[in-house]
Parts: sequence; structure tokens; C-alpha cells
Amino acid sequence: MSLNKQMILFIATMVIILLLGTFTLNLNNTKNFLQSQLESHAQDTATSLGLSLSSIEDPEDLSSMETMINAVFDRGYYEHITLTDMENTELYSRENAKSLDSIPDWFINAIELQAPEAQALVQAGWIPVGTLSIQSHTGFAYKELWKTAINLLLWFALAALIAMAVIIYTLKIILKPLKDMEKQAEAIVKKEYLIQDQLPSTVEFRQVVSAMNAMVNKLQTVFERDANSAEKLQKMAYQDSVTELSNRRHFEMIVDTLLDPNEELPEGIICLIRVNELKELNDQFGYLVGDKLMKSLADVMKQNLSCEQSLLARLNGTELVAVLPGMAASQVNKPCQHIADALPGLLEDLQAKDAQTSISVAYTNYQPGQSRGPVLGHLDFAVEQAEKLGDNSVYYYS
Repeated sequence: MSLNKQMILFIATMVIILLLGTFTLNLNNTKNFLQSQLESHAQDTATSLGLSLSSIEDPEDLSSMETMINAVFDRGYYEHITLTDMENTELYSRENAKSLDSIPDWFINAIELQAPEAQALVQAGWIPVGTLSIQSHTGFAYKELWKTAINLLLWFALAALIAMAVIIYTLKIILKPLKDMEKQAEAIVKKEYLIQDQLPSTVEFRQVVSAMNAMVNKLQTVFERDANSAEKLQKMAYQDSVTELSNRRHFEMIVDTLLDPNEELPEGIICLIRVNELKELNDQFGYLVGDKLMKSLADVMKQNLSCEQSLLARLNGTELVAVLPGMAASQVNKPCQHIADALPGLLEDLQAKDAQTSISVAYTNYQPGQSRGPVLGHLDFAVEQAEKLGDNSVYYYS
């Protein structure tokens, strides 16, 4: 269970306990008040009715007494009014047998009200002639209690709903930093680095968010440093430092993939550029000029032979190779001729036009299912044929 749900459950439980306690207390106070009112009501009626009966001149005039008792009984809400003589013989009695149909029995059984019986002495002058007993009916009290209980329940239900809505909204705002920190953690897994610019007002959350931001910044620094190191190592492992093309190791890995029949890749063209008399150029003008020439040739090859999914590499000190998937020989002829024709201009730019250096450009087809050895063997044969044609020649081996 989430922290948000646990806090909502805890607070909701406390609110319900508080409301139930308040409900019970209010209902109990109302019950005690009505209990005292029943006792007071019966005693006041007994006293006033007893005085009224004592004012009758003839104590034997029972009809007048019955009239007074009926008038009071019909006006009030009494369980019974009973008149007895001094020998405890009942002279007259009225009882109310009305049932409480509108109130559930379980409520009456749960809240038991006791209506005390009040008594008053009926006298003729100073001589006692009888006793008047009055008991209030509890129906009125139960109706008031039932009405009070319903009103309290409605009010507390409304208060509980409002409280729960406020609690949920407040917790959503208070715990928002936790959600943001969860997003930060998920972003770190994706190598993304989110910073919470707006710090929460809660002191504890502010400290945690600040620590999280510091950790994200530190991780970003570490990851970027490691990524840069990995990139440098990858370049060292798979890139030629002079031409910035792929080296022979990377070339062989990619070519083996392109020749794999299970990869369902298209056939294409593989082109080789061999620099002749490079050692003499290095001896005459220095290795720096030789490196610049190879870099310039690589740039010219990029301009003329780059295509989608193409691979450009330096096989060794004097050979550059281009693998062109999906290309046909007719598409490669002119670019190869441009490369061959570009060498004199490159030597002139390097102030080495007197050098005897030349290049031989050859290209041939390859298709998936072939082995790397035969393909490179065909390419070497094509380059030798280009050398026989003369300086800066192009040869296609079908």
C-alpha cells in the first residue's frame, strides 16, 4: 500500500473515531437532558394537578376530579395518570397505550429511557384523601432522540466527506515532491537528469529534495564523464586517429554483418583506394604531409561515396575502403573517377606536386552469403588492374 493511501486511511480512521465520539457524546447529553425533562415534567404536572384536585370542595365529588384529570391527560403526553385513596385503592386511572411505530425497535432497545413516576398528595383542607401518580410517556423523548440522531448522522457524514476531500487534496499537494522524486529516479534509469527547481515548503521534504537534486547533479557529472571516456575508448578501438574513419577491426565487424545471409541485407559495392608511393612522400616531405594527404583523401571519399548505411574505413597505412550497401556499379563509377582526379589538386594544396605519389581506385560487387576473404581478394585483384592502367586510374571488377 502506498504512503498516500496509508496516510489517508490513518487520518480517515481518526476522523471517523472523532466523529463517532462526538456523536455518542451529543446523543448521550440529549438523552440525559430528555430524561431529566421527563422527570421534571411528571413532577410539575403532579404538583399542579394535585393542588387543583385539592381545591374541590367535596372530596367525594369523583366526577369533578375525573374531569380535571381527563383535561390534563388529553393535553399532555403521559404514560398514565392514576388517582388512589389512602388505602391504595384505585379511584380513577387513564393510560396511554400508543406505540412508537415511527421509531425502529433497535434504536429503542439501544437507548433505554426511564420515565420516573411522580406523586402528589390530594387533600381536603388538612386531611389527605388520596394520592395522585403521574408518569410521562417516553415516546416524545424517543422521537426527539431519533430526530437528533438522524440530524447528527447527516451532519457528520457531510463533515466526513468534506474532511476526506480536504485530506486527499492536501496530501496530494504535500506528497507531490515524492512523486517528483520518483520521476527523477525513473529519469536516471533512462539517463535523463531532472532537477526540482521549486522546493517544497515542508522542511523535511525540502531537505530530501535538495539532497536528491544534489545526487542527480553528481550522477549527471559521473555519467557524462564515463560516457565521454567510453566514447574516447570506442574511438581508440574502432576509429583511425588520422582520417577519423573506421579502422580495420570495425570494418571487418561490419562487413561480416553485411555478408551474413541471415541478416536479409541488400547487395552492394565495395570500393578500395590505394595510395602508391606514400613512403616516398613521407621520406621527401615528412610524415605530417603524408597524414594530411590521407586525411584529405578521406574527406574527398566522404563527399563522393557517402550514402545511407555506408561504411568508410582505413584498412592500413595506404588503403581506404568504402562499403556501399544497395549501390550499383553505374552509380559508383563517376564518384570514383572524381576521387582519382582529385589527387593532383590535393598534392598541390600540400605543396607536394613534385611527388611521385598516385592512387589506384577499384570497386567490385558483393552480396550476402559471400565470405570476407574472397571479396577482399577480388578487390585486391581489381586494384592491381587499376595500377596497370596507370596513375590515378579506376577499375571495376565484375
